[in-house]
Amino acid sequence: MNLLKIAIAAFSATNIMTTFSYLLSASYKKLFKEPVMMNFVLKGVGIYLKGKWHKLGGWIAHYVIGFALVFTYEAIWRYTPVKFGFVSGIIFGVISGLIGIMCWRAIYLTSIHEDVSRRSYYIQLFFGHIIFACAVVIAFRIFKYDPISKIEPYL
Repeated sequence: MNLLKIAIAAFSATNIMTTFSYLLSASYKKLFKEPVMMNFVLKGVGIYLKGKWHKLGGWIAHYVIGFALVFTYEAIWRYTPVKFGFVSGIIFGVISGLIGIMCWRAIYLTSIHEDVSRRSYYIQLFFGHIIFACAVVIAFRIFKYDPISKIEPYL
């Protein structure tokens, strides 16, 4: 396991997914920006950040979740018979998108901004996760990191 390459892939894929959501947000004039949405969540669970931390909180949460997803993908590729590549990446993206939608539905039960179109947000979130997972595969390939062949002999 190479944590640096996992972190770079997570950062890159999260940036690409975030760019996708910001572009859709601008194109459709709807709120799809995950870091902004994360700030609503933090506020909804009673975390009130002040000053520069108010905006940074959502970004930090978004990147932490991105890292957790990439770490999970890498572990599945490493420790299961699932083959590393775009097919499994797309499947991971679909599953991550569905889990993301379920999580946001649960969050909406507690609090969320009223200006958010839920259906539209869920659709872009679903496709954003597929893009995210494909970006992870691309990043791993760029850095010549094959999670399957890197198993340590003592594991």
